[in-house]
Amino acid sequence: MLTPEENKLVTEIGPDTPMGDLFRRFWIPVFHGRELTDPDGAPARTRLLGEHIVGFRDTSGRLGILEAACPHRGVDLSYGLNEENGLRCARCGWKFDVEGNCLEMPMEPDEEELKKTVKAVAYGVQEWGGLIWAYMGPKEESPERPEFEWGQLPEDHRSTLRWR
Repeated sequence: MLTPEENKLVTEIGPDTPMGDLFRRFWIPVFHGRELTDPDGAPARTRLLGEHIVGFRDTSGRLGILEAACPHRGVDLSYGLNEENGLRCARCGWKFDVEGNCLEMPMEPDEEELKKTVKAVAYGVQEWGGLIWAYMGPKEESPERPEFEWGQLPEDHRSTLRWR
């Protein structure tokens, strides 16, 4: 039987917890590829390792996964508008690209200087085997994407399911 401290050690997966830090060192499947097929389509929101994240495909077809909270006022970016290579916050209008860089800041004085200092939390993202994978750990320690045998099969030879 585990003590309460041992149970907490092995079950908590949020940020800055031992198990959370461990799981963030691996690529994790987070969305079906069919959830984010259209450039400038609606963003998808989910919760992964205790964090709300939002995934989107920009105008150029690049995938992005950002922390769901806008760095300006904390509004959920999944309600935002996916347009012109960025995800625009529904409340403040700030727009972020797939790497978390701030592209636009409407109604802000000296916005060029301010844009350089603001950045949304962006995670590593890859599409493979019909799934969209996220890496939430340190970027410099990103491992290779797992090459499972099932992912190399033709799409009509595999089936992936998602429970919510």
